[in-house]
Amino acid sequence: MVDTILYFLFSFCYIVLFFFSIYVVRKNTSPFYMLFLPLVIAGLIYDNIMIGIGSFIGEGDTLRSLSMLRFWFHALFTPTLVLFAYGVAKYSTITWAKKPVAGILFLLTTFALISYEIFETISQRMEVVREYGIVRYTLVGSSGPPLMVLIVAIILLFVGISLFRKTRWSSMMIGVAVMIVGSAVSIPIPSTAVTNTFELIFIFSLFLTQRHLVKIH
Repeated sequence: MVDTILYFLFSFCYIVLFFFSIYVVRKNTSPFYMLFLPLVIAGLIYDNIMIGIGSFIGEGDTLRSLSMLRFWFHALFTPTLVLFAYGVAKYSTITWAKKPVAGILFLLTTFALISYEIFETISQRMEVVREYGIVRYTLVGSSGPPLMVLIVAIILLFVGISLFRKTRWSSMMIGVAVMIVGSAVSIPIPSTAVTNTFELIFIFSLFLTQRHLVKIH
């Protein structure tokens, strides 16, 4: 029951961040790259709500179908954080981001990651998981760590470090580092929602960075 409440709490936090992120982008003139953050947040809202209500819906075709959307949103939306990272670098006038080849590389990387995730989503099978009062479906059949997430995290960390070196703004760098460390370390707490706390900190750091950059321009 505690995990269910936490997932609903995460959902509420993401809903608040979503509207604030949209407000920041609409209020100020900013590049379209900044819109990829609320897109990713929208996917996280759906993800946390579906996990939270899974125990109420119960195992079956309904939850299976709703869960499939979770995986597709993850596959299509999460890689666009690479473009958000490029937008952050370009908007901050970081030297390497001014070169046209940088934009091409970030764009190609995003498309490659989306293509990879589509293949992974199609090729894996769904399996129900029940733990700590949560009933959810997950994809199984992939070998090794989540490659797309690792690549996105590395790119965001690189941009975060570049941003810190140029402007001394550290929120993005710290937020990404917290998520990487939090996801890698096994925490002995009987909960499936612990890693989502690090994810929320990570997304909040990206929002703070978005808000900071848009405000100073």
